[in-house]
Amino acid sequence: MKDWRWIPLQRVICPSPDSKMSQSTVTEEGGTFEHLWSSLEPDSTYFELPPGSQPGERPVPSTSTPGSHRNVAEGSMDAYHMRDMNDNVMSQYNLLSSSMESLGSRATSASPYSSENASSSAVPTPSPYSQPNSTFEGLSPAPAIPSNTDYPGLHAFQVSFQQSSTAKSATWTYSPLLKKLYCQIAKTCPIQLKLSSSPPHGSIIRAMPVYKKAEHVTEVVKRCPNHELGRDFNDGQVAPASHLIRVEGNNLSQYVDDPVTGRQSVFVPYEAPQVGTEFTTILYNFMCNSSCVGGMNRRPILIIITLETRDGQVLGRRSFEGRICACPGRDRKADEDHFREQQALNESAKNGGANKRNFKQSPTNIPSPNINMRKRRHGEEEIYYIPVRGRDNFELLMKIKDSLELVELVPQPLVDSYRQQTQQQMLQRP
Repeated sequence: MKDWRWIPLQRVICPSPDSKMSQSTVTEEGGTFEHLWSSLEPDSTYFELPPGSQPGERPVPSTSTPGSHRNVAEGSMDAYHMRDMNDNVMSQYNLLSSSMESLGSRATSASPYSSENASSSAVPTPSPYSQPNSTFEGLSPAPAIPSNTDYPGLHAFQVSFQQSSTAKSATWTYSPLLKKLYCQIAKTCPIQLKLSSSPPHGSIIRAMPVYKKAEHVTEVVKRCPNHELGRDFNDGQVAPASHLIRVEGNNLSQYVDDPVTGRQSVFVPYEAPQVGTEFTTILYNFMCNSSCVGGMNRRPILIIITLETRDGQVLGRRSFEGRICACPGRDRKADEDHFREQQALNESAKNGGANKRNFKQSPTNIPSPNINMRKRRHGEEEIYYIPVRGRDNFELLMKIKDSLELVELVPQPLVDSYRQQTQQQMLQRP
């Protein structure tokens, strides 16, 4: 094995054998060289000495003449050291240059203000407003206040219901007059969809409940705590317990909680009508009563049905009012009767005072009832109802009611004179 020794990249001056130095000087130089060698850093750049040359040793003079030995030693050492110094200096310079270039390129690519990095970035940065992944990726976020304006769109999007009745046994019914759906809790309610042309591939049908009045429209429609936390209609269900609207009989339905607005909705992929039909039917369930405290609490709601693309673009929109109650037929009939009465009152008010009956007008030979009329007490303008059993009793009470109302129209002096005449007649009788 050859004995290789390493020395730092520095110029080493080796004195000639015939230099005039004492033996003590040689020993001191050897010790100093060993001390410097031991203090070197481990990561310094080294090169190898030729075999036979060791640190701290002086070359043994040969038998040749001093002049020739000195010239040969100095020439060989100078050539050896200059060649190795040039090679190692150049390698160190190349290594340093490549390191600086790599550091500079890293700093440039990491800088957020670099135009090249902005245009040539290989890894895109996700947006902080991006939506969570779902079956239909890239859905746009829902607006804070969803629109309830009907919009048929290019495909003439329509929502309709089957013929229904107002019987008390009906589980659901729809009023075209009021554009209002009445349905029992957790009962199947079929809704028909119709399009004039096929929508883009991957389109969906979304159903979302919102409050109708402006003071409640920013709140999210949810189930009441009683129905949400109870076991009824919740055990074994895929739908979240807080969602009001559910889809029945469709395993592709997805329930969405918007991460920004918190609004809840359910959507299913659009299916074309089957052969021989023109409607697509979706079965919905409504899982809380409109009168439930802590939920809707008798606040009217709207059901918004939208046709959307897979990226959230609305192609069509329909809305209708919804009421979840125990007796849909009864409530529908009562609301329609009240609506008709309001329409009649509004029409009579528009016609003006010509057709208005003036109950304060009195006959020409009777003085105005406003003269000497007694003042009404508080509560006399209110209307009270008395339940009566039997037809005869009802007719008798109606006569008394008519007499009391006529007395209000007769002036008090006439009433007094009538009473005096009645008393005199009674006294004249035998």
